[in-house]
Amino acid sequence: MDSKKENLFKKGSKYSRKDVGWVLLPETGRPAGGDWDTGYVRVDNKLIIFMNIGVSGTTGHDFDNYYDDTNKTIVWYGKPRSNSKQPTFQKLINGEYTPYFFARWDNKNPNFTYLGIGKIVSYKDGIPTKDGNNNTVDTIEVKLTVEDSEFIIPSINPDATTQATTNREIKSSFALEKHLEDFIVSNWSTTSLNDNYDLYESDGKKAQQFPTRSGPIDILAISKDKKEFLVIELKKGRASDVVVGQITRYMGDIMKNIANEEQQVKGIIIALEDDQNLKDSLYAVPNIEFMRYELKFELKKE
Repeated sequence: MDSKKENLFKKGSKYSRKDVGWVLLPETGRPAGGDWDTGYVRVDNKLIIFMNIGVSGTTGHDFDNYYDDTNKTIVWYGKPRSNSKQPTFQKLINGEYTPYFFARWDNKNPNFTYLGIGKIVSYKDGIPTKDGNNNTVDTIEVKLTVEDSEFIIPSINPDATTQATTNREIKSSFALEKHLEDFIVSNWSTTSLNDNYDLYESDGKKAQQFPTRSGPIDILAISKDKKEFLVIELKKGRASDVVVGQITRYMGDIMKNIANEEQQVKGIIIALEDDQNLKDSLYAVPNIEFMRYELKFELKKE
């Protein structure tokens, strides 16, 4: 998977349509109305899919989108009268468009949970559905896999991913970046970062998933003397040099819109591993550091 594509959004995090617009169109944000208020919208070669599961959309359409827990696939339906011969679906099937999946289970909530990038398994035309006038028409059914979706979608059976291990130590990673994020925030006082920084909150905005025009910051902290902001970007696995552009964008947003002239802005990338490209990039950016996390599980006989 292209890491540049994956780094646009954080799996398991919530985004409104407006939030998605600011990430993809940072200069202007999403335009009002149009396809942005429907089930999917195209931005360049990205197909942004806003999927309702078990509830109707705001336009009144009620599709039978669902998660197949047995096969670990998402079953998604196109707009009324959609089919595989239409240019949008031809390019999606051929891999010219990249599908980004956002889902929600409550149509009164404007926020969708980002599931990840989909990979098409199969598709089928001629599936009956209803249009806006309650007429029966055909649409396309698409089955896809989305990496890590079994950890995000509520219908998953947690026992399915449980592995029994005894009498040995395991070094592993968090299943989702959001899990790493939740853990650090919940245990902030026990981390070394707490020695010099506090979690930053302002005007009802919490430190975790702190909103900016460039997208939500994983964690935002401020030094105890209030002289320095700390932007924290998390990766559950290996971090590459792509993340440097991402975190500097967030840092620039804080410098421009929140920090005063006397406050500095630093960055920390926290991941399970780094690579040589990241090391080389950080050599030229001294105000960004890398920290490695370690997750251990051990069973001991008493």
